[in-house]
Amino acid sequence: MKKITKATIVSCGAAALLLGGAGAGYTASNWAGHANMVQIQINLDKLANQLSKNKDDLTNAQQALQQANNSQTNLQNQLVQAKSDYKALQDQHTADQNSFNNQLAGKSAEIQQKIQEIQQKIQEGTDKVADKQKEVDALNQKVSDLNNQIAAQKQSNDADMAQATQDAQETREKSDQIVNQYADK
Repeated sequence: MKKITKATIVSCGAAALLLGGAGAGYTASNWAGHANMVQIQINLDKLANQLSKNKDDLTNAQQALQQANNSQTNLQNQLVQAKSDYKALQDQHTADQNSFNNQLAGKSAEIQQKIQEIQQKIQEGTDKVADKQKEVDALNQKVSDLNNQIAAQKQSNDADMAQATQDAQETREKSDQIVNQYADK
């Protein structure tokens, strides 16, 4: 009777040790998975903050682009008005060519200079619009890159979760096997 009692105690102790070791391994694996999830959350928060900043930058760039477009429209309207003034002066020149010839020549040169200045401003506005468009394109690329990074991170997280689930299943199967092996005897 004493031998059976001792054998039972030793068997139970060995099973508890094996199960305790498997539980500790499971706990350590579970803790590493938790740390990974925390780090992933931190990474996703960082990416979300960067994406938000890039969206704000894109909004600001789009507003600046709209302002540049409005300026260009105003300058084009000024050019149309200046050209209209120029045509009116040319008509006046035709009617009063002899008496106003010198005065018209001066006014015509002034208007031409104004047209050139306006055209130069339009060109500068067009250049600014092109620069802002490049900034918008660069920010759109950053947003796209961040979206790709988020997708890659999610895919990696899904693979890690599948591996963790598989490891947990294998650990359970091993513990079931050990319990069945020692508990039935």
